Amino acid sequence: MKKVTVLLASNSLESLYHCLVISMDAKALGWEAKVFVTSNAVVLFTKRRKGRAGTSMGWLATIYIKLRLRRIGVSSTTKMLEEAMKLGVKFYVDEVGLRIAGMGPEDLMEGVDLSGGVSFLKEAAESDVVVTL
Repeated sequence: MKKVTVLLASNSLESLYHCLVISMDAKALGWEAKVFVTSNAVVLFTKRRKGRAGTSMGWLATIYIKLRLRRIGVSSTTKMLEEAMKLGVKFYVDEVGLRIAGMGPEDLMEGVDLSGGVSFLKEAAESDVVVTL
């Protein structure tokens, strides 16, 4: 079975959206999909995630992008994340990044596991495709 591994380090709306699209498309192709989350992106996978996805263009651009996506029928990233989990995409949050953000394992969303750099490297070495966002 083919496998894609995504490294998500940015908490931007664009990066999260592309991460979810790539991982869900991989599952549609019958591939295994794993997402490793580090750096600023760890907050997107916590219980306190609401409103944490931003954009590199600022808050006004974020609002505009969200409205445009809604108008063309694209699901919100929250709904996409739920769907990705249902499809079997595995999500792993970097433990050190989580601690730097002032949170612990109890703050993670249900279905998200802790991980570290070694786990990412092992998965990346075995993957057919590795994407960094």
